[in-house]
Amino acid sequence: MDFSSIESRARAAKAAGQEVVLVLGLGFVGTAVAGNLARAEGASKRLFFVIGLDRDDEPGRAKVARLDQGSSPTYANDPSLERVIHEACTVSKNLVGSNDPRSIGLADIVVSCINLDVQRDAGQVDKLVVPTEGYAAAMRMVGAHMRPGTLVTVESTLPIGLCDRVLYPALCEGQKKQGVDVAKNPPKLAYCYERVMPGPDYLDSVNNFWRAYAGMDAASADAARDFLAKYVNIEKFPLWRHKSTRAAEMAKLLENSYRATNIAFIEEWAKLAEGAGVDLFDIVKSVRMRKGTHDNMMLPGLGVGGYCLTKDALLAKYGAEKLLGLDVAMPFSRSAILTNEAMPMRAVRWVEEHFKGALAGRKVALVGVTYRPGVNDTRSTPSEIVGRALMAKGCKVAAYDPLVTHWDECPEIAVSQDAAPVVRGADAVIICLPDPLYRPFLAELLKKELSSGAIVIDPWNMVVDACAADFVRRDITLKVYGRGDYERAGAR
Repeated sequence: MDFSSIESRARAAKAAGQEVVLVLGLGFVGTAVAGNLARAEGASKRLFFVIGLDRDDEPGRAKVARLDQGSSPTYANDPSLERVIHEACTVSKNLVGSNDPRSIGLADIVVSCINLDVQRDAGQVDKLVVPTEGYAAAMRMVGAHMRPGTLVTVESTLPIGLCDRVLYPALCEGQKKQGVDVAKNPPKLAYCYERVMPGPDYLDSVNNFWRAYAGMDAASADAARDFLAKYVNIEKFPLWRHKSTRAAEMAKLLENSYRATNIAFIEEWAKLAEGAGVDLFDIVKSVRMRKGTHDNMMLPGLGVGGYCLTKDALLAKYGAEKLLGLDVAMPFSRSAILTNEAMPMRAVRWVEEHFKGALAGRKVALVGVTYRPGVNDTRSTPSEIVGRALMAKGCKVAAYDPLVTHWDECPEIAVSQDAAPVVRGADAVIICLPDPLYRPFLAELLKKELSSGAIVIDPWNMVVDACAADFVRRDITLKVYGRGDYERAGAR
């Protein structure tokens, strides 16, 4: 939609009592935020007129075109998202897309959902590239176009200190270009980190979850609180006000680093269980009976994937050193990243050992390629590590995933939504994800389609109890992360 049309509709919305909210970035988070804001109601009317702004490049224009046609800019396994966006774009008409930064000047509130990616080589955590200048440039752009008094909230995961050391000064720079005296009229900047949960409840997770926030000053924090309270279910999920933006930045990083470390911790116990001939899955379930202290202990698995757990611990040390000038080691959190990154390679080594290094031409089937069940997000997945490693050794790798048609990060591997032809006749099958969509039929499929001499790697304890006896009888090897209590073909 052209700017003049957006401007006209925004002015009409304001006249009707709606606030104008601009969502910066129409990715996984921004799309859900925009849809949720567009459906927010109060006093029998929509509260917000929402503008989704993305870059004026080919991918950004494609997202805006989809939004203006009433479709979600990004796919999610949540039918309500597509329905809400279609209704907001075509019926209530309070959601539009734009590639024009002048749209920022129409907004009462700007919500930034752009990515801050961490780039590093695998196997090390010391040399990072964190493009903070790109985020600063976005804030300068916002400041150069927004009206004084506009609230700017940031939902992206950030290094500690980025709000006060980088983003706020950049916002001020942009305002100064408009001639605003920021000493007398300081911009309102708040950090309200996202807690979106991809999957079938993707959209509802924006407003039906505990949210936290902090402001650069009391006025910013108060404005953020009032804004969040309009669309978050605060009766069931009360807001948490942090004492500073740094505290909020650390809270987000700590939340994800804790989970990543919990996962890494269980890996050494998984190896011990395999050697000791015991079932760690059963053991962990017994430990989880201690509610309140041990009930969130993780189970073994192939590894860690996704956009958050694979990097967030590194942003803590980066921010502390680069932005705050602190000398910190963070050994546990950083080691967890490396441990989790190495976990998928155990499956690769098992395949290599099984075939005594003769992998050229072997057919390998990957079952599941996303980073968690119920989503189609394939960023930073353990299955990619496994797939690339096996291809490098000469294997012919194919994949099955019911929610993925094309693997953007690994286009060399064909992905089918039909499991049978992928598994049929495979020399090795690696179950990369414990997705309930295929849990009911996977064991029987493997027993039907595999032949003697094959190997199945089950990091998630999905098929071992149903398949172990059959596999031993037919000379199919079964390897399970965290279990050494069953008979494995070739182990006697």
